[in-house]
Amino acid sequence: MEYYNNILCVEAKWLMDSGVMSKDNYLQLSWRDDIDVVRRGCRGTSALVAYESMPERFKSKVREIVGDVYKAAGRNDLEPYIEASAEAAAYFEHYRTADGKFLPEERRREYYADAMVLDACGRYIAERKGKRRAMGGRAKRLWEEVAMAAQDLDRQKHPHDLPANARSLERKHRLYKEEGLESLIHKAYRTESKNALKVESEQQRSMMAMLVSDPRNLDNEQVAQLYNTMAKAMQWPTICASTVGVWRDKLDNVVYARRRGGSAYRNNKAMQVKRSAPETALTYWTMDGWDAELMYQSKDKNGATTYHHRLTAVIVLDTCCKYPVGYAIGDHETPELIKAALRNAARHTEELFGQMYRTMQLQSDNYAISKMTPLYAQVSQYVTPASAGNAKAKIIEPWFKYFNKKYCQTQWNWSGFGITSKKSLQPNGDFLNKYKHEFPDLEGAYRQLESMILAERAELREKYMEMFEATPEERRLPLSTQDYLRAFGERTGQKNLMQGSGLKVTIEGRKMTYDCFDPEFRRYASTRWSVLYDPADRSKALAVNDDETLQFLLEEKYVQPMALADRTDGDYEQLQRVRDFNAREDERIKREIGAYQETAEALLADGRKELETLHKLMICDSRGQHKDRRETARLATENPRKRTADIEDAEIDTFYDIL
Repeated sequence: MEYYNNILCVEAKWLMDSGVMSKDNYLQLSWRDDIDVVRRGCRGTSALVAYESMPERFKSKVREIVGDVYKAAGRNDLEPYIEASAEAAAYFEHYRTADGKFLPEERRREYYADAMVLDACGRYIAERKGKRRAMGGRAKRLWEEVAMAAQDLDRQKHPHDLPANARSLERKHRLYKEEGLESLIHKAYRTESKNALKVESEQQRSMMAMLVSDPRNLDNEQVAQLYNTMAKAMQWPTICASTVGVWRDKLDNVVYARRRGGSAYRNNKAMQVKRSAPETALTYWTMDGWDAELMYQSKDKNGATTYHHRLTAVIVLDTCCKYPVGYAIGDHETPELIKAALRNAARHTEELFGQMYRTMQLQSDNYAISKMTPLYAQVSQYVTPASAGNAKAKIIEPWFKYFNKKYCQTQWNWSGFGITSKKSLQPNGDFLNKYKHEFPDLEGAYRQLESMILAERAELREKYMEMFEATPEERRLPLSTQDYLRAFGERTGQKNLMQGSGLKVTIEGRKMTYDCFDPEFRRYASTRWSVLYDPADRSKALAVNDDETLQFLLEEKYVQPMALADRTDGDYEQLQRVRDFNAREDERIKREIGAYQETAEALLADGRKELETLHKLMICDSRGQHKDRRETARLATENPRKRTADIEDAEIDTFYDIL
């Protein structure tokens, strides 16, 4: 309650905050002019409603809360002199403490109120002194009146913390006039704290920084003891554990990397990058190995049964919908297991989309990165290994946790979460010991884990197919059979020569015959070939030479029945395919040898004419030489490798007759 232009008023905000009326009530009453709003609200100033203009039901509620409204609105002599100050508000809002922080909100409001009240005190004193001097009197005891008025101010509106004593208030006002707004700020915000000042010099700060950043992670008491040992020798002030705590907080960003390591700093302190998953398939794959949280039993070399073994799964995840596009399961992570997972991913794309595809980008960890990079480059357009120790960069890490919780945790042989997880979240050890005999063996654990991966695939298959349909053509990178075999093919371990019946190799104890319908393949009859094959599909293979500069895609030799009666559908087509190939080769060979013969005959004809003339007539050149010219013409018609042999004139005729 307060008087405004001699009208008893109540704050509109208080009416709504105290429950006298709702905001909707207030807006409707003011819009219909059923209440008289004598002062509109603005920043720092509340709207005022004339008490007598309010309906009786609201006035009665006000009386229930404040009692005598006229007594509650008693005038304060200092109130009319209080004025808002945008300058003071901005000063305290932007003020920075010694350690670079803003003032607490409560302190900002308090210091702002102190400034407004002190300014009001100055205006009140100046006006009162002027009036009394004009009347010929002296202004006595004014500060006692001001101090009492300041203490009687509504602390909800003016939450100041000025002293109640008149002399103290006067000194406060004098200091405020001399030093300005900063004089109102407590020294604790303007300078270092008392404890912090004990560590003041550069040498002291350096010693403190080295101790709190110690990689052994000493606690505050240990740091204080070590620091005080040096402090006594250097005649520095000693400190306590609380001082160490202050400095540990101040230096945390600087010393964290030395305390916890570079990886921990990058994960917890350094600025992180926020990323979005692609909205199309085959755009971004990530892969990693995971020790599956499923135990199985096995016998050791002494015949004892152990139950703590776990399989390792390498998962290739398409990040568009976290689809496990490829996987491989083994005893531990190896380059061969990674290769098997990528091979599975390539084959699975063929199952889903009708042909094998590469991905535009592949993310991996740094395990065997130098050895695996050539393979990664063959199955992706861009290879982007994650930074060492930066687990946040790989979204497959949280996927393992999701998969473990969704599928593995419900199994009897579940081994729990990672070793860094809380002990209360781990399975009951007594329970595991009781039912360990029901754990599966190695083969059973393999089938168990594989069935979970296939279940996840089945759940996401439809969504993944939809995202593939949304993939633009330029992002669909086919993986040819030749590239697939070069990347994932297994070598037979032997080198073979091409024969008329084909390239005969032995794969895992089985004799296989391959052939190639590329005419160039038969040009390298003397080359020994290494054969790369896919264990899951041996119908095609890749032949490469030692340095892999020659590569030919082979296909398994089609076996024709000897008897016409044994022919089946497709036999004739395959036979005709071979005949057509041989016919094309015959024509090519005839054209090539004919071209060679024509060129050679023309050359020999020109040479014979010159030799016949030189043999028949002895016509000397300008130097009087005849024999040299005859020999030069003869040698020009021979193979350069045979020019060292002297051919007599009689032999020349025989040479031409043979050709």
